Amino acid sequence: MGQDSDWLHFKPLVLVAISLVLSLTGCIKVEVIDHQTEANIGSAISPITPDKHDLSILAVDFDPPLDDYEQLVDNPDGITLLIAVENTGLSTEENALIEARLFTDEGETVVVEREARIASIAPGETRVVRFTNIPCPPYRPVYQLSVMSVAVAGETNLANNSRFYDLHLILTSKLD
Repeated sequence: MGQDSDWLHFKPLVLVAISLVLSLTGCIKVEVIDHQTEANIGSAISPITPDKHDLSILAVDFDPPLDDYEQLVDNPDGITLLIAVENTGLSTEENALIEARLFTDEGETVVVEREARIASIAPGETRVVRFTNIPCPPYRPVYQLSVMSVAVAGETNLANNSRFYDLHLILTSKLD
């Protein structure tokens, strides 16, 4: 345990120092892979008759934007995750639960987990759920983000209830 144990305690400090240096030199960019577009190429057409109950995750965004890694690291207010939720059904939905999880290590480690409720969302209405003050997570080369609208009572079309993203931190040079 001697030398190996000492290295394990020192390793997180080295990773933090490396990520700080890289972020200060502008050598990291974030690439986002949206698995929803890959999975729904053939199912992008909406049904002719809407379901009575159907919530859909339309989009996800970040403030500050992910393409400005330096601003993400330096922002004292943390990161805001914005999730656009649409009621594509025919009924007003009450108390809809929205969940977000940021993972690392291929889903083994949950870095951030948040949930919020939409008090009421009418048919055809879009609401933006904001998860604020999310601290910049520890540096990892890859993260996975999952956002989901938990099925409301009577909802049968669950294909549009979630979105999954891979977030890759890519080392670049200042010249890129």
